[in-house]
Amino acid sequence: MRSLLCALVLLVTALPLRAEERSFDLGFAHPGMEQSQFRAGQWADGRVICSNDADYPPEVEFTLPKGVARVGAVRCGLYSQDQAAHWHIMPAIMAGWPGEVWAMFIPDEAGALRLVQLKLVLPEAAFDDLAQSWGQLFGLPSFRRDQVVHWTNARNDAAIIGDSGGGAYVHAYLLDNALHTSANRRLGQMPARH
Repeated sequence: MRSLLCALVLLVTALPLRAEERSFDLGFAHPGMEQSQFRAGQWADGRVICSNDADYPPEVEFTLPKGVARVGAVRCGLYSQDQAAHWHIMPAIMAGWPGEVWAMFIPDEAGALRLVQLKLVLPEAAFDDLAQSWGQLFGLPSFRRDQVVHWTNARNDAAIIGDSGGGAYVHAYLLDNALHTSANRRLGQMPARH
């Protein structure tokens, strides 16, 4: 009995270490990746279009909040063309569900654009399937209650947030903590512009 208790204690204390070591990698994206890596991903018939593209189509809207733009942020999305050659948001399949993919990049200390936040928007019914999929990738969540699941480690945060009020969407996020902190610090150091 004593050896069983010791084994359980060792297992429980080892779980956070394993979760800490896991990379929050979705295959097509992971926090901290360079913008060029994101663009080069396998996107089937889609194209990554970003706010720093000199020739992005006029029907694509990339208005960034002023503060975020001041730190050099770049927003990217996944798009495809229809029969009339108009660009529209192209869903990617995640956990068996179609969802929008949005990525925010900011320059690191060396000036390379790196993924600070990945945002996914999926149908409300995708919540449980996405939570299960991310649980297999990231390990046990740090927090789960109702329509919120959260994973965290020293480098990254991940969250899935459903609308408990019967909304139509689930929002999921991956964050690079160091880049996010750096952006917040830079925003705090910049003088206000009106």
